This record gives sequence, C-alpha cells and structure tokens, in this order.
Amino acid sequence: MSTDTIRTTMDGDPNSFNPLEAQGVSAFIVDAFLYGTLVSRDPSGGLVGDLASDWEATPEKGVFTIREGATCSDGTEITPTVVADSLEAFISESRNKHIVFGPSDPELTVDDEAGTVTIELETPWADMPYGLTLPETGIICPAGLEDQEALAAGEADGAYSGPYTLDNYQPGVTVDFALREEYEWPEYETPLEGVPAATIKYAINGDYNSIANGLLTGTLDIANITGEPMERFDGNDDFNTERYPAAVQFIMFNEREGTPFAEEENRRAVAQALDREAFNQAATNGNGELLASFVPEEVQCALTDDTLLLPQDVDSSQSVLQDSEVIRQIGTQAVGPNGAGNSYVDQALRELGAEVELRNVDNTTWATELDSKPESWDMTVMALLNLSRTMYGGLSPFTGAAPEDGGRNSTGSEKNEVLERFSQAQAEPDEEKRCEIYQEIQQSLIDSAHLVPLSTLVAQATTADGFSVQVVDGTVQSKTMRITK
Repeated sequence: MSTDTIRTTMDGDPNSFNPLEAQGVSAFIVDAFLYGTLVSRDPSGGLVGDLASDWEATPEKGVFTIREGATCSDGTEITPTVVADSLEAFISESRNKHIVFGPSDPELTVDDEAGTVTIELETPWADMPYGLTLPETGIICPAGLEDQEALAAGEADGAYSGPYTLDNYQPGVTVDFALREEYEWPEYETPLEGVPAATIKYAINGDYNSIANGLLTGTLDIANITGEPMERFDGNDDFNTERYPAAVQFIMFNEREGTPFAEEENRRAVAQALDREAFNQAATNGNGELLASFVPEEVQCALTDDTLLLPQDVDSSQSVLQDSEVIRQIGTQAVGPNGAGNSYVDQALRELGAEVELRNVDNTTWATELDSKPESWDMTVMALLNLSRTMYGGLSPFTGAAPEDGGRNSTGSEKNEVLERFSQAQAEPDEEKRCEIYQEIQQSLIDSAHLVPLSTLVAQATTADGFSVQVVDGTVQSKTMRITK
C-alpha cells in the first residue's frame, strides 16, 4: 500500500459535531464517520448490521441485538443501555425523529442480559429500519451525552461509536478523522475491496472547478463534484466516475400566517411561471432529470407523469406576481454554479413583474436559516438529499412539525390531512394500495402548489486510481471509502 490517507472535500463547515443537531451535507458526512448506527445500507441496496448484529422488525416493533465487543472511543462498552440512552436523546431532541419513528413517541425496552433493545411504536411505521440507517441516529456514547456542549464543538473525545474519531478541525480549512482500529465494520454482502484509510482529510472547498483541479493534479483522491466540472473526467482512464441524483430540487414556500405564500394563489403563480427545462439547464447544465414529484423515481411509488403538474401559464402568473409583495428568496450556492438555479428563478419571476430579493448563501448557512429564521425568507429552491430514500424523507421538509416545535418542516404549515393519509399508508400491508395512497398525497400537494417540482441535482463520485467509494441508492456512502492500491 502506497498511502494510508485519503484526501477529499466537503463544501462547508459542519454546523455541529452533535448528530442531534445535524443540518446540511457536511454534518451528515461527519456523523457517518464518528457514530455507528444500528443498521447500515448495504451496497447491494439492502440492510446490514452495524452496531446491531441481528434484528427483527415490523411496522409496530423492532428488536435489535447489540453486537458483542462494540466499544466507544474511550473504551466504554456499547451495551443496550448505552444504545437506548442515545436513542432516547434522539427521540426527545432531534428534529429528524419523525423520519425514523413516525408520529408516535417510541417506547424503548432494554435487556442488557439478553443484549437487546426493543422499540415499540404506537402508530405503525414501516420505514423504521431504513430510518435507523441515517447518520443522525448514530449512537452517542455516555461521554458525549454528559457534555453536549463539548460534543457539538467536537471536543468530547470519548463520545464516538463509529469507525473514526475527530483528529483535527480547523474551521474553514479542514476536518480530519483518525481510524479506530478496534471498530468492527459491517459485514457487507459483497466485501469492499481495499482497506479503510488510517487518516481521512476533508478540505473545506465548495468550488467544484477547484476540486476538479485538485483531483487532476493529484492533491485530492476522492471527491463529489457537480455541474460542468464533471465533464472534465469524461474518457479519463485515471479516474472512476459514477453519476447519481444527489438531491432533488423543488420550490418550497414559507407558508406561515401573514406570509405571501400562505395563499395558494401566490404559490400557483410561482409554479406556473417557471420552466423546469430552463431551470435544469441553469442548475445542472442540463444533466439533471426533470421531476414530477418531491422524490426521484428511484423512491418507491414516486410520481413520474409530468402531465400531472400545473401547466406553465405566464399570463396568469403575471397578473398575480406584478401585484405581489416583495418576495424574499434564499438559496444555497449548491444549486448550480454559484447558485445559478436560484438566479434563474429570480429572473423568471422578475420578468413577470415580481419584486424579488435573492440571497445566495453557503449550504450550511442556508440550511440553518431555513430552520431558525422563518422571518427572513418566503421562498427557496429546496435541494433535498433524502438520505433515507423514503417517501416521508421527501415529505418531511414541508409537512409535520415546524423547526420551532422540534420538527423538520421549514414551511410552518403542518398539513395534518397529509400526515393522516401518510400514517394510513405506513400501516397498509398491501404494497399496491400503499402506493396508491402515496401517489394521492403527491398529487394533492402538487395541485395546491405546496411545492413546485424542478429537477434532480446530479453529482459525480470521482475517485483517482487506487481509491474507491460506494454509491448506494443514489447516495454516496462516505464511510465505504477505501484505498485499493
């Protein structure tokens, strides 16, 4: 082996090293390295044990057997009690709780002698096993739960249950991880080729041309890039590339009382002003797939018929938009080069007489402001990762509890009728009938312009010769990075 280090990038500082507070891509990457989950996604597409050696799950109940010999980074044994304490904190503190467990508060039962944690749900939730693969559900060891201020700052050294510890953090510069030799990796259906890196160095860099330069000049080994820089690796045999729908992009509105988009007429005006193809060209250089829903077609039961969308009607839009209030648009710079997709939306609305104030910000600032400053924005292009690749993972940013009430719904409009129908789907044993309900939900939300589907944001996992990483269900699994030379 010619190196023991992988050099890669993330596009901004993590907002926190506490998985209970995770917001944005960088935080999810960090969590995946520092914290083990009960189960993980297998590169084959199924599930594989991580901290759980075995499990049985129904929509109402899951029983997880904790792997013997699992330890925290300070040597503390990971027992069912340690797991349950962390999950209880997740249930009470994380805004992602509903993705994993649905609307009910789970009841956890610990049997340290048998080595099991039992999770019982009052309301059936078939997605629970997949939800428990999310990095945000990673098990925080006692040292982290006891001092969450230190945990958030990356200074709770004994907090980690995952394959790496935090070795060095310089804000705006680097996040480095050191391998825990004692960590037992999941037994993937097909073992990964190569070995885990002893050190992983993440440079903070959101400029994809710069990242492509780093790969081509040998200062980076693995990176995810998007937009035109992807094309610089076409036909280059020194690199392996795999494109995937990193995120889905759709217009999402602040629907709180008193905001312009609490009114359906205003939302419909935006929906009928926009051209998905023009947006896709601006945001992805035409590389994205046009969407007909808030989830990509890879998600089971996704709508794919674009004739069901609200038709473009600039005359109707103009009659509404030219008399509308100032529209405060916030966007992440990840939506195209320097936020070009956001700029297209801004321009399209301005051409029809709307007064728009656009702010393009970095991804972490964008994610934080959507949740913590509802008074500062009216509309955004949501670039949603949906790491769970579930229907509710797509719904959660605009249904359910608002962030100020402990949820993920940045719109502030709960849409209780949608949640009731979704709960019916989760309890429905017949897959075809469950799909019918899901499609009804998608159609009703589109018809009332609670969202405006646009396109996928295609990214490319790019690895230099001698390195590898797995793309699973349309998501790069960072902790599968390996050195193969």
